[in-house]
Amino acid sequence: MPSVSAIIPTRDRPAFLLEALDCVRRQTHPELELVLVRDGGPPFPDEVRALLARLDFPVILLEHDDVSGGAAHSRNRAIARARGDVVAFLDDDDLWEPGHTAALAGALAAHPEADVVYADSVILNVATDGTRTLAREFDATRFVRNGFIPPSSMAARRGSFERFGAFDPEFTLTEDWEWLIRVVRAGGVVRRVPGATATIRIHGGGLSALDGESLEARRKTLALLAERYGLGPIEPKTFWEVAGSA
Repeated sequence: MPSVSAIIPTRDRPAFLLEALDCVRRQTHPELELVLVRDGGPPFPDEVRALLARLDFPVILLEHDDVSGGAAHSRNRAIARARGDVVAFLDDDDLWEPGHTAALAGALAAHPEADVVYADSVILNVATDGTRTLAREFDATRFVRNGFIPPSSMAARRGSFERFGAFDPEFTLTEDWEWLIRVVRAGGVVRRVPGATATIRIHGGGLSALDGESLEARRKTLALLAERYGLGPIEPKTFWEVAGSA
């Protein structure tokens, strides 16, 4: 079974982070490490450091105190330090079921041709407490028009980032979607792992929020994505809207 590096980028959301760390703590996969990136902001509170000290697997802690470098930069730093055969991503406001990393690592072991695997997800609208399930077989044509793989649901072979390149920091949002399109366009293989083992929380403080400056930033990155890959205009959506579309 491949070893797994769980990667969490975070910035000044200690309550969410404690929940994410607890999800990593409860993973059943036997060969696990955590790479935690503090992307600027205030130092971790004592509760976070105490939880990290109680983990019974290796922890790599990457911290800086200046301005945020963004998700792409944070994930790239983590991948460069990761030692696992597989890297699995968890946004600090999302959740994993205990068997999440074991299921994804098992799928990569069973399918050596696969570069990336992803689990089904429960999409939770925090404002209404409503849920939708995002469970779609991979279809490249559909994917480039409507990204349906949340980063917290996916894992990739660490070598894939040497083969296909790192996350592009030019994309301050949707850097994961751009990377996956790049993988597919270069002949990489993406496989679904049925079963909802990730929960994606949609809330006003999330990077995917579609209002104000967040909406304008998303429009700009989607325009860049469309230009780079020869796509038509792409409508901004959260995974809540994606899960509700046909």
